[in-house]
Amino acid sequence: MRNLTKASAALGAAGALIFALGVALPTAANADYGPSGTDVVGVGSDTLQNMIDFVADGDALGDPGYNSAGAKNRLVNFDASADANVRLAYGTGGQSGTCAPGTGAGAGSAFNLTNSAAPCILNPTIVLRAGTSPVQRPNGSGAGRNALIADKTQPYKINFARSSSAASAQNISDAVTNFGGLGLDSVNLGTDPLAMMSTTTSHAVPLSTTQIAAIYTCTGGGGAGGQWRWSDVGGSSNNLIIPIVPQNGSGTFQSFMADIGNPTLGSCVKVSEENDPYAPFTTTSPDDAIEPLSGARLNLFDGILGATGLSNGVGGYFKDPSCPYGTAGTACNTPLAPTVKLWTTGTPSAGGSVYVDNRTMRIYFRDSDVNGVTAPMQPGGTNNWIRTLFYNPCSGTGHTTGCTTVGSNTYGPGGAPYVAKSAGQALISAAGFAPIYSVSLGS
Repeated sequence: MRNLTKASAALGAAGALIFALGVALPTAANADYGPSGTDVVGVGSDTLQNMIDFVADGDALGDPGYNSAGAKNRLVNFDASADANVRLAYGTGGQSGTCAPGTGAGAGSAFNLTNSAAPCILNPTIVLRAGTSPVQRPNGSGAGRNALIADKTQPYKINFARSSSAASAQNISDAVTNFGGLGLDSVNLGTDPLAMMSTTTSHAVPLSTTQIAAIYTCTGGGGAGGQWRWSDVGGSSNNLIIPIVPQNGSGTFQSFMADIGNPTLGSCVKVSEENDPYAPFTTTSPDDAIEPLSGARLNLFDGILGATGLSNGVGGYFKDPSCPYGTAGTACNTPLAPTVKLWTTGTPSAGGSVYVDNRTMRIYFRDSDVNGVTAPMQPGGTNNWIRTLFYNPCSGTGHTTGCTTVGSNTYGPGGAPYVAKSAGQALISAAGFAPIYSVSLGS
């Protein structure tokens, strides 16, 4: 969740009265803003977190988000990662007992982390609703969907889940069981090319799905222990290929594994937070590493609009996290621009066309909320939270008169939900995605 949501939501009418009276009252210390019972709360995918951050609070291009109007009830988006640069939370000790958080060589040193083995992953927590205890922060599409489905007792703490992969058969079955037979619906918000990433100076060549599947088994290649070399797939180098995968449970991991036939991953495979363009630089030979990466995430790093593929006119979103706020110097003021590329074109030496998966980005929510939630999103309004933000069908009691049709979508009274309006679509594009809007009912 972005800082604007945390800060500006902290004061309501009670806070204003306290300031007017000059009275200081003790407040709870939370890492994130604790949403009220009437705020709308989302969790889930790393891939979509910046998109919904922008939809909630606006982007760095000057476009305001839904919360910018100062409404009472807010859209609260808990990020998958506990870090706004979408990195894992690191702690001393961790999984390997030997790695520690790195501070780099100084200001401008970017993501220089000491990471000698597996990532030192903490279990970051969030407070889903004010006045409740912290719970583990869901990191990934699967984790978000599972948390949404497990939240089966009203009043619900989680309203929606971000997802870069489709719900599993088990998700669908569990949702139907937990929510009175109505299950989940989803809204499709954007498309995102998932492709193989390498450094720009890499020994890499275009790879087919068949070649990638073999590489990730770490067997059958010409290198030691059967690990694959670049020369085995049409490259000019005999160096061993270093394959990287996202963390298990992420939508990117699930999509990628399904794309390549769910092979058994070999011991040469490394694990990284999904969609990290700096992951190759944590390996022993960055120019030999490959990783599936969201094209939208790379667009966000490079300052590219997803709708047009053109520059946003401002530049990349992420700044160097090793620089304290206000640090002078070119390295600290220049957006991060990872020296990596996506392999979306080219002719592999075997196995067909180059691997690219144009994924659909989704928001999952309870079907029962569409017509079952009667409270309006805002005082004095008529539409509930789901109709206001994500899905406003011309159906249900009180929602069939005054409907409007725009393109292929027919909306109930009040018209298109926020994400389908031009303002919402622009924010989705600013996050690097090609905006779309469509609905899938019943999971």
